[in-house]
Amino acid sequence: MAAKTLSESARVSQESGAAFFVATNGNDAWSGKLSEPNAEQSDGPFATLARARDAVRETRTDSGLTEPATVMVRGGKYYLDEPLGLGAEDSGTRDCPVTYTAYPQEEPILSGGRRVTGWEPYQGDILQCPLPGTKGGKWKFRQLFFNGRRQIRARYPKFDRDNPLYGGWAFPESLDEEGSLVAFKYKPGTFKRHWEKPTEAEVRLVFRYGVTNIIPIKAVDEENHVITMVHSVKDFDVYPWFVSKPIRGPWRFYVENVLEELEQPGEWCLDAEEGIIYFWPPESIEAADVVAPVLDCLIDLRHASWITISGFTFTETTSGENMHRPDHEGYGGMFPRPNRRYCGEALHMRGAEHCTIADNHFCAVGGNAIYIEDYNAWNFIQHNEISHAGACGICLIGSRYRQPHPHHPIYNQVLDNHVHHGGVFDKYTAGVFLGLSDGNVIGHNCIEYLPHHAINLGSSGYGRNIVEYNEIRHTCLESHDNGAINCWMEDPHGYTEPDAQRSGHLIRYNRISDTRGCLIDSQGNFAPGGHAFGIYLDNYTSNCLVHGNLIVRSGGDGGIYVNSGKNNIIENNIVVGCVRQFSANSMVWMYPQMGDFLTGNRCCRNIFFCGRADAHLYVLGYWTDRVLGECDYNLFFNTAGGDFTISIAQEMIAQDETIIPLADWQKWGYDRHSLIADPMFVDPEHDDYCLRPESPAFKLGFQPIDTAGIGPRKRP
Repeated sequence: MAAKTLSESARVSQESGAAFFVATNGNDAWSGKLSEPNAEQSDGPFATLARARDAVRETRTDSGLTEPATVMVRGGKYYLDEPLGLGAEDSGTRDCPVTYTAYPQEEPILSGGRRVTGWEPYQGDILQCPLPGTKGGKWKFRQLFFNGRRQIRARYPKFDRDNPLYGGWAFPESLDEEGSLVAFKYKPGTFKRHWEKPTEAEVRLVFRYGVTNIIPIKAVDEENHVITMVHSVKDFDVYPWFVSKPIRGPWRFYVENVLEELEQPGEWCLDAEEGIIYFWPPESIEAADVVAPVLDCLIDLRHASWITISGFTFTETTSGENMHRPDHEGYGGMFPRPNRRYCGEALHMRGAEHCTIADNHFCAVGGNAIYIEDYNAWNFIQHNEISHAGACGICLIGSRYRQPHPHHPIYNQVLDNHVHHGGVFDKYTAGVFLGLSDGNVIGHNCIEYLPHHAINLGSSGYGRNIVEYNEIRHTCLESHDNGAINCWMEDPHGYTEPDAQRSGHLIRYNRISDTRGCLIDSQGNFAPGGHAFGIYLDNYTSNCLVHGNLIVRSGGDGGIYVNSGKNNIIENNIVVGCVRQFSANSMVWMYPQMGDFLTGNRCCRNIFFCGRADAHLYVLGYWTDRVLGECDYNLFFNTAGGDFTISIAQEMIAQDETIIPLADWQKWGYDRHSLIADPMFVDPEHDDYCLRPESPAFKLGFQPIDTAGIGPRKRP
């Protein structure tokens, strides 16, 4: 790729105010004003971002910046010794912003790793290399990269390349002893080899809900088939949520970092006792870039404003445990636990205002990609790609307890990003995760191929966010009890009383398809059909407007689910190909003090289109005549020819369940103006669910959904 000439660089500098350059062949002793070294090798670009940051600081006068400042970073790979910290002293202003950006048509890569060199033969094709910093367990890591590609830590059962999601797992047989929190029994014949150093290994356990634990092994009893771990697991069954519990039920696991299991190209393991890494490279290592992660963060913005970060690739950061930073609300399954290591994030923001994170690629980071915590306002996260992250893509989370000033993200916009194939290490994650936050817009993103939620909204009785025009595909692939768009964790055991005010969220004009949900059968086999929905308003979520969404082929359950909340408006949505179109249920069995809180919900002017004779129109648990404040003007059609039925239970679903036909339901006063008719989609066989002008839905007041505006927008 041709580099700019020096005259072009001078023009860029003149047009953009103060301009500095960084390059892999630069020198921090130079001026940084040239984009490449001069012929005399006496001046040229800086070598590090930190030196360029300091140069921008030096341009300030007593009154601050007098012109915009730009740092252009040439292509190549930069191994950071520490995160680039940008604080209040590095801020720009509206008229004089500060920009860190890629040099035109080049790709600077920011790595949180350290190159591993000095490889020697070990056995066969396996190489070894001493890593003194790891000896004695001082530096441990769970990833190794070969030319930028994440390699496989030696494990058993082996990674199944033909079935990467559902293959390569083992299943516990039983507890070591009743009540044990740290030991479990595996099935005889699970492991084929004796392990010389089992304490160097870790066991990765995943519960059916997706809660993930990666725990060092304390001992392996081969005779009795028992693995004892260093500490207990984090579970999901009862309140208080995620307490330590014995390992029983639908867990899956594998053991990794075992030298005896290193037997394929691309596998590696670390002997931290001896300080040696072993690796079978997938191809010649002579000119290869082999990297082990060191940093858990690459850029840290704290109390900074009017700064833009654009055009970078962030990669090769460390991983940790399936949890968030402490002192916030709305954690869900990622509640902080003592003596566990938070997974980190490639880019961290705290107290930032008017900053823009745009056109970056977060590739194979070990933890979260972007983490926006505590107070942050008016920031843009736009046009980024986030792929193969270890945990979440983008997180916004804070607290309401530290008043009077806001301590949570407000008025930020997460727009036009592509988040895909995340949750590599932690399955209980989301493409975009919002804990407690208020007034943020999550719009026009494409989010796909994730083990759990695409978008998670914390429901804490405080804060309304807008989720709109997102393209969401193939989510909830490895977990159970979830939704593509999920709202959770408001419960009376926490901080929300029965009479608390709830702001509710606005969820509109999203296209959601192929939400899967996954269960484990009695033989330990994975199967689709888990408890999953397109839109899941869980845990007393209330006062939400769910409008204009298109939900197609959603999981083992259905389209939209209200779990115990009140006054939610479900209107003008299209639900296609689901077993259950709309569900509402109460958790009064768990929280009897909440009584009949499930009240006043409205389900109107929706299109429910199905092709299954066993489909239910509505599934309503703990039914009372106050659950639905209004349910009318809907359009139903079943291509299988069966009549839609309504499932009503006085207790939980499937207990004392009564199935009634639509005609009886209408006698109760519901759906009296609704119609059974073909909605007349343009081309449903090719997922075009726009309505023809003569559609009977328009007679019911249905408004067309502008599907052309869904998903990431191209730049002008």
